[in-house]
Amino acid sequence: MIYCYLFEANFIQRFLFSSGKLKDVIAASERLDKLIDNHQDSVLYHVLSSAGLTSDLLEDNAKPLDIRFLRCKGGAFYASSEQKACLERLRSLWTLTLAQLFPSLAWSDALVEGASLQDAMEKGHKQMGADRNAPMIQFPLGSAICQRSQRTGQVAVPLSGLAAKQASDQNEQRYTTFLDLETEHHRQAYTHFDLKAQGALQGRFTPDDLQDIRYPIDLEKDFAFSAQHTHADNKDATKDIALIHIDGNGLGILLRALKEHLTKEQTANEEDYRKGFRLFSDSLAQATQQAAKSATAWLHNEGRYTDPQGNTMVPMRPLVLGGDDITLLCRADLALDYSEHFCRAFKSASETALKPLFDQYLKNAPLSRYLTASGGILYHKASHPFTHSHHLVEALCQEAKKLTKKVCATENEVGPPALAIYRLSNASAESFEQLKKQSRIFNIHQDGQKCTLELGQYAFYVADKNDQTASQPNFSQLRALARLCRESKAAVSMSKWRQIVSKLALGDKAEADRIYHRALALSKEASPKAINTLNEHLDAILMSIKSDSGKLDTWFYQEGDALKTILNDLLIVDHFRPVVEPAALQEASA
Repeated sequence: MIYCYLFEANFIQRFLFSSGKLKDVIAASERLDKLIDNHQDSVLYHVLSSAGLTSDLLEDNAKPLDIRFLRCKGGAFYASSEQKACLERLRSLWTLTLAQLFPSLAWSDALVEGASLQDAMEKGHKQMGADRNAPMIQFPLGSAICQRSQRTGQVAVPLSGLAAKQASDQNEQRYTTFLDLETEHHRQAYTHFDLKAQGALQGRFTPDDLQDIRYPIDLEKDFAFSAQHTHADNKDATKDIALIHIDGNGLGILLRALKEHLTKEQTANEEDYRKGFRLFSDSLAQATQQAAKSATAWLHNEGRYTDPQGNTMVPMRPLVLGGDDITLLCRADLALDYSEHFCRAFKSASETALKPLFDQYLKNAPLSRYLTASGGILYHKASHPFTHSHHLVEALCQEAKKLTKKVCATENEVGPPALAIYRLSNASAESFEQLKKQSRIFNIHQDGQKCTLELGQYAFYVADKNDQTASQPNFSQLRALARLCRESKAAVSMSKWRQIVSKLALGDKAEADRIYHRALALSKEASPKAINTLNEHLDAILMSIKSDSGKLDTWFYQEGDALKTILNDLLIVDHFRPVVEPAALQEASA
């Protein structure tokens, strides 16, 4: 008989953003980063040590151990043992530790037994699914007479001396004497770990040869929204910030294939089963970390700046790096390039990191030997409460994943990387679907009939000459069209596209058509070649989107009974293009 204990942290984004202050988000991220990992600083290691349990958490060895791990990364761990008492001891001390250190963190767990490790894990995953839907009582419980934290509405506790040091000014020190228990822990961690200058999570984003760089803490004081040597017509882009969330594609495919291989009768071996999944978990974390470091190195080259104290800063703030996903804040004009760089680097890094897994366990499997990543980029004003936007950027990520799956010929194929973009004009707690209906979908008249027109495609592929995205709608096509429309003799200039979008937002498609055709008529007299070039670029994008034989017009296409266009996406890409000329940056660095 074999026993397994499975644990997973749930709703991590909600936990991170509950307070609404950036320093609390940073502290929460660093605390979670130390919760589960295969090093001596992790909370899991200290719990095992306190319980007197031996394990292979730090290194694998053949000697008899109380507990062996199949996974210990990304806010989750799966442990197995031949003795139920060992796992019961781990579970008791682990859940007690969570209640003390992370009182508001939602989690699910399962302790199961089976005739084999494979059987026990199968039962464990089923029980975990049921446990996620069970209500969890969280302490401290708040009654009607309890004082509440003004920010979160949870039960307030007195502020400790360590947490009080994080009050930003004397006025806050005077009036902030009570906080909810979780935020109070965040403030203690912020002081104790000296997160203003360092942090384990920050280190996972930082390239090995750039250990002296720092990341902004205060969005109002030390986040460089401005930049030197900017384009005269593009300075407004530096007033915004972007929230980025990117998640891996193809994990389920790879896990199913690995599970199928490791549970075959002729290859069934509990030791191989455990080592295979442990290798997958570690390799995935390695690939994500390498891709994050590569993207940070690119951002350092393009957007570094120096703060008043002389520190080299990078215009981004890491928030999450766990498993196959990352979340961060980035200067708006660099966000799209950063995300594309991460997606390309993740594909390459995953191929390298997963090579031992394929060579050892999946040598003949008909699978792609890499993973990809898709994500969302939400642009908004720096003053907007970004902590209320995480649900929107996660919805954007799902939009990108839908596009990723669109070109997959089979369910076992790993789709290409994609990104979805959206510009938020005001703070909103509504869903992405509701936002689209309110601000991107309008009623118009077309050929005497009433219909709707949607101003955005939202999701596009990350262009790669070596895969199928070369003939699919991608950001390289959008950038090329935007560059063309910024030229002095453009058939339709970017200002004309803005006028057209404004008329469409009012439901006046007739006037939008008039502006478009008037621009073409004027261009025909001045530069006939410009019209042909514009049509080539528009047709290349629209035909790649509308692959069937549906009606296709010059700047919009028909999908069912509705019309759609890429104009809003074009305006976003143009507005948030990098504000610094590469040559100007090189001059400044020299």
